[in-house]
Amino acid sequence: VDLMAGAKRPLFYCGGGVINAGPKASKLLTRLIRLTGYPTTLTLMGLGAYPASDRQFLGMLGMHGTYEANLAMHECDVMINIGARFDDRVTGRIADFSPGSTKIHVDIDPSSINKNVAVDLPIVGDAATVLDQMLKAWKAKDSKPDRNALKAWWAKIEKWRRRDCLRYKSSKTVIKPQYAIERLYEKTKDRDVYITTEVGQHQMWAAQFYKFEQPNRWMTSGGLGTMGYGMPAAIGAQVAHPDALVVDI
Repeated sequence: VDLMAGAKRPLFYCGGGVINAGPKASKLLTRLIRLTGYPTTLTLMGLGAYPASDRQFLGMLGMHGTYEANLAMHECDVMINIGARFDDRVTGRIADFSPGSTKIHVDIDPSSINKNVAVDLPIVGDAATVLDQMLKAWKAKDSKPDRNALKAWWAKIEKWRRRDCLRYKSSKTVIKPQYAIERLYEKTKDRDVYITTEVGQHQMWAAQFYKFEQPNRWMTSGGLGTMGYGMPAAIGAQVAHPDALVVDI
């Protein structure tokens, strides 16, 4: 918490471990991120752990992530990793990955600590438990972010954001996949909806263009690359939630 409060260019980097820790973990994460005012990015498996429509969310990071999320990861001075495993689709070349940051890594699995990336402060524990402790410690210490440094950091991030890295050329002759997913989101965002996905480019488009506001609404096989995952996952989700809308992209 002292490292977090002293950061000039902080970044939360969160993954599927937050989802796996249960809905409480996502609620606690959202509270902590909003309390600090810090930017956050999520992995493919972490989508929904923090509301995608919120200003503090920079989008997914990594190979298929946003320009602003990846540059923030590269230039941050304190990285708070909660439930993510430094996957190679996120890090790229390890030697060049976020070279100037002090890395805090919260993970329930001790074997994930220092496996891919050496970290400065490992915390082995359940994400919900640790987030609860972090919130209590932040409040008990009456921690305050460095407002001037944070303002400058956000100004830099907003400059990267203006690049609008996910823009695409619309067409009058074909339905662009990105447009189809944007329209799907607009038509379903107010419903009780669960999205599953197969494997490939459409999996990445779904991650980029469908805004997940809650955990456990996005089902994808992730790095395992299990082709054919989406259909049986959709059937399972529909059996579990008979009154909900389930879409397999």
